[in-house]
Amino acid sequence: MRTLIHYLFIAGLALFLAACAGSRKGSEGPVVKVQNEQLQAQIDALQKQVEKNPNNLGYRRQLATVYHENGFNVEAMKVLEKGFAIDPNDAESRYLYAQIALANGQKEKAYQAYKEVLQSPSGMDYLDRIAPQFVDVFQVTKVIGTPAQEGFANFSADGKKIIYQSDQNGNWDIFEYDMETQASKPLVATPAQEENPEFSPDGRKIVYTSTMEDHRDVDFNQKRRDIYIMGLNDHRQINLTTNGSDDWAPRYSADGNYITFVSTRSDLRDVPFYQLFGHIFVMERDGRFQLQLSEGEFNDGNPCIAPGSTEEDGTIYFDSDRSGYYAIYQTDFKGQKVRQITFTPKANDVAPEISSSNEKIVFFSDRDGNYELYMMNSDGSAQQRLTANPADDLNPSFSPDGQKVIFHSNRDGNYDIFIMDLSQKAPPITISDLISRIDRAM
Repeated sequence: MRTLIHYLFIAGLALFLAACAGSRKGSEGPVVKVQNEQLQAQIDALQKQVEKNPNNLGYRRQLATVYHENGFNVEAMKVLEKGFAIDPNDAESRYLYAQIALANGQKEKAYQAYKEVLQSPSGMDYLDRIAPQFVDVFQVTKVIGTPAQEGFANFSADGKKIIYQSDQNGNWDIFEYDMETQASKPLVATPAQEENPEFSPDGRKIVYTSTMEDHRDVDFNQKRRDIYIMGLNDHRQINLTTNGSDDWAPRYSADGNYITFVSTRSDLRDVPFYQLFGHIFVMERDGRFQLQLSEGEFNDGNPCIAPGSTEEDGTIYFDSDRSGYYAIYQTDFKGQKVRQITFTPKANDVAPEISSSNEKIVFFSDRDGNYELYMMNSDGSAQQRLTANPADDLNPSFSPDGQKVIFHSNRDGNYDIFIMDLSQKAPPITISDLISRIDRAM
């Protein structure tokens, strides 16, 4: 999910770009014309240097960088492509080309260029620069993997068990995995669809969604979900949201007193159900006092409550597409103080989950091309990419001690459950292994 090129030659010029006003033809092809005079002077000067010194690839890289950092990626790639005809073995130009192609969404060209750089005599010099595109930052281990799909996993409060959903019976059911015995068992298995499970903090109940009370003869993805709790000893199921709307994504507060969720109940428009807007709600753990926290003609989702929150001083994190793309926001228990904390233009930041220390948030984003996991401080600062894989890594959640992140991914074909250990750096990778990963990605 767009990696920035760290050249300082024209730092800050992008801030002054107005709009493209046209182009003219030169010996090196189209030359971008812009309205900002200072930027245009830089482009013209570099273009003259390229024409005067056609074999100097450094000037081409500088011109390509100016184009790239101001949004003219196609022109940047054309400048570099002409240089390849002069010196096809210039690794730095190939690397820059890969970075720009990746930012422009042309993965195949980017991956091929990365591969050519690694196979060049200078390949070892680029190993550490290219590896982060294909290698996770920390050690990742698959813990649950079957021919079925598994997803939406969470730890129990003691960290000894994992709850998740699986379609191994032909529809979504809820399962529990024991970390010590490495065995799974079903907790809720009905003909309906059970999803989005989580243990209660005291370990006595689980919360989840189910379609069991929607008896319409429609496809399961059109059925309305309700939120249920079930005792793990008596297996008594209680519907907390007996409502004609779709309710989903339940999450307990750390003290177990509240449950946040998403619902379409406040959108009364006469439109197909999939066009209804979802908004954030909070209720007491027994389903009483269901309070709407967000509203508007946009979708809010994936709420989670910060540890230590109370009605008077509480924080809820969620994602929303109210800015055009999904970003992560926070609000209070009355929904009055809404603040955006991630800002990634033309990308989606989704599904925040906060650590028990209240210091870190994990989420997933497509800002670098596909969905990867990221971590940041609870105020949105110090954002760090955690995974790097051509597959999609989704719906992360912290372990109770904050040292591990559990998530689901299709990196091995279908969706399985993985754990990332934040205390263990990923082992070094060789050039041959990295090239193999690039081949798989291609």
